[in-house]
Amino acid sequence: MNIAKAVIVGRSNVGKSSLFNKIIEQRRALVLPEAGTTRDVLEAEVHWRAQQFILVDTGGLDPLKTDTYHDSIISHAISAMKKADIILFLVDVTVGLIDEDRRISRELRKSGKKILLVVNKCDNERRRIHAKEFVSLGFEQYSISSTNGSGIGDLLDAILKALPNSLEKSIASEITLALIGKPNVGKSSILNSIAGEERMIVSEKPHTTRDSQDISISYKDTQYTVIDTAGIRRKTDKNDEIEELSINKSISAIDRSDVVALIVDISKEMTSQDKRLAREIEDKAKGLFVVANKWDLIPEKDEATLNKYTNYINANFPNLAWAPIVFTSAKDNKRIKEILVLAKDISQNLKREITLNALDKFLKSCIKKRKPTIGKGTRRPRLLLLKQVRSNPPVFVLEIPNKTNLGISYQQFLTNSLREKFDFEGVPLTLVVKERELKKDEMNISPPKRKRLTHRHRRI
Repeated sequence: MNIAKAVIVGRSNVGKSSLFNKIIEQRRALVLPEAGTTRDVLEAEVHWRAQQFILVDTGGLDPLKTDTYHDSIISHAISAMKKADIILFLVDVTVGLIDEDRRISRELRKSGKKILLVVNKCDNERRRIHAKEFVSLGFEQYSISSTNGSGIGDLLDAILKALPNSLEKSIASEITLALIGKPNVGKSSILNSIAGEERMIVSEKPHTTRDSQDISISYKDTQYTVIDTAGIRRKTDKNDEIEELSINKSISAIDRSDVVALIVDISKEMTSQDKRLAREIEDKAKGLFVVANKWDLIPEKDEATLNKYTNYINANFPNLAWAPIVFTSAKDNKRIKEILVLAKDISQNLKREITLNALDKFLKSCIKKRKPTIGKGTRRPRLLLLKQVRSNPPVFVLEIPNKTNLGISYQQFLTNSLREKFDFEGVPLTLVVKERELKKDEMNISPPKRKRLTHRHRRI
């Protein structure tokens, strides 16, 4: 189903991102005094009075001519307006009505869309009086403050009123997938390819993407939220404020995701930053797979080439042998949809629960294949019980008798066997070994030794 969209537009620095954050009650969009901070189009669902609509934040319609992304920012904003059901034209009461506002209003009127004029920064009565000068623009007008929230409720009511027949119930997202990687590995290109349209500005220049962008995508009856993030690179003293905020938002995107796609540029050598990102994701116990992008840049490919690069990735990520790899080309749109299929498979694997009976049979099978090895202790441990105590991510507890110790290599053997037997591909498994006191009926008591008969006893 299509959900109604309300798009915020206006000059740079009038408070569009502040209003966006205030309405969705999250700090999703970057907000800084610097004009032109927002480049891409941001979307979020808004729930108000038991109804829902999509709110869209855009870059300023007057970016600096010197901005590298001047044309892209404007084209993305215009594209968002074309898809909008209603346009929120935001102006700044502290600056007053200027020629640029008049120019934008004339362009908006040509769109034929329903337009609400929103006068921002009306933090006090004096400013609300000054807001009256915008009446000359001829739009239905609302005075608000994105800082203290005044007037926001009335604005939301007006949006719902303007869209009485457009609001529909949204489809709940089933899977949240975060695209994580260094700058310029192709995250935004992959997202554009998945979405089937240019949703993000793509450039050869690193750190083009600044905000973490949530995109709702439906594929084969499954609803996804795909998060495109700013490239994460090693922090240095030279990182500017915008970049620092972008990096922090990218890391927080890992926290709110179900599955993470670690994207690498397979046409270039792996770096310490790729490995650091892999550790970051692994530490957060998320479902994970590796996307080897820019496969189109590898010449003369065959089965041997695929094996060669698979081994290369595994060698660089030795702790992620459980994470599947997909080789893609966002440029040629090759195997891009496999990313969604893999994310769904891993999401299901994360939630898998194994019965006690199945684990009991599994444990006996493992013991038959390989006897438990001794750890630090001197007694060979018995494997008493294996049970799953949680899912997403799965955690298993293995009970052994107290005062015994199980070798690390055998614990790894059990973990790998669990993953293979029950299909936990792409899932971080935790195996906790727990000692417990044996009950009497569990004790393995040997029969009493018979006394050895002497020659004299036999003769008698």
